[in-house]
Amino acid sequence: MLRRQFRRALAGADLAYLWAATPEHIYEDVKQAGRPLCVERINCHRLTAVPILDEAYRRAGIAPAHGGHRCSVAEEQRKLAAADWIFAPSPFVRRSLIDAGIPAGKVLSTSYGWSPQRSGAPRRERPAKASVFLFVGTVCIRKGAHLLAEAWAQAAVPGQLEFCGQLLPEIERVSRTHLARPDVRLRGLVTPISSAYAAADVFVFPTLEEGSPLVVMEAMAQGLPVLTSPMGAGEILRDGIEGLVLDPYDRDGWVGAIRQLAADSALRERLGDAARRRAQDFTWDKVGARRRELLLATCADRRPAGH
Repeated sequence: MLRRQFRRALAGADLAYLWAATPEHIYEDVKQAGRPLCVERINCHRLTAVPILDEAYRRAGIAPAHGGHRCSVAEEQRKLAAADWIFAPSPFVRRSLIDAGIPAGKVLSTSYGWSPQRSGAPRRERPAKASVFLFVGTVCIRKGAHLLAEAWAQAAVPGQLEFCGQLLPEIERVSRTHLARPDVRLRGLVTPISSAYAAADVFVFPTLEEGSPLVVMEAMAQGLPVLTSPMGAGEILRDGIEGLVLDPYDRDGWVGAIRQLAADSALRERLGDAARRRAQDFTWDKVGARRRELLLATCADRRPAGH
C-alpha cells in the first residue's frame, strides 16, 4: 500500500528523497518515473565502515557483531549509483563515498543539527563538585564505549562516568570489570536526555564510526566541553577550541585528557563556552535552510535552459 502511494506521489513530484536503507525497489520506482533522486547517506560507506568495525571487534577479542556483513555492498553500490545526489553529513562520509568510486560531483557536503526544543535551556553555572563525565548513545563497540571504560579506569580521577543509552551484551563481555566500578553509573535510557546533559561537566564520545552524531551537538549546545574522536567531531567540533579530539585508540592521550579536564575547571569553562557558541550555527532550522539552498542550487545547475 505504501509503495502504491509513493508511486502516485512521484507523478507530481520534482524530486525524490530517500534514505540509504530504503528498499532497492523504491529506488527503481523513482528511476522508472524519471525523477531526480537525492539520497541521505547517514554513515560511512560500508567499504569504509566494515573494516573499521572488524578491526574494533578484533582488538576487543570478540567476533564481529556489527551486522555490516549482512548487508550487500553490491546493493549499496547500485542504490548510490542510481542517485543523482547524495547528502554526506561529515567529511568522513564524503571521503568514504569518493573512495568507493562515487563521483565527487554527486556528493553534497552538509551536516546534521540539534533541536533547542529537545535539548532545553543550557545550564549556565555548574556547582563546584567532582566532575561528571557523560556518554550518550548505544553503549557498544562501534561507539568506543569499551575504550572509554578502560581509559576512565586508568585515569583514576575523582568524579563519575555515566553511560546513558542501551547497553549491548558485547560491552558487558569485554568491559564487565570496568563497568562494575563504583565511579561508573549505567543509567540506561534517560528521559528527557537534556537532564543528563544539564547534570554533566564533560561529554566523552570515543566513537569509531559515525556520520554526524547529534549527541555531540546536543552536548555542545548545553555548554559542555567535548572529548571525542575525529569521527565524533566531524567538521563541527574543532580540536582545542570547543573540545579535544583524539584517536580513540590513543589510550595514553585519553587518560591524559580525562585527567586534564577533571582537574582544570577553567579549561572546561573555556571549551564549554566556545562549544555553546559554535552549536548555535547548527540548529536544525539553520542546517535545514542550508541544505535546502544547497539542493536547490544543485538542481538549478542541472535544469535545462528555459526551465
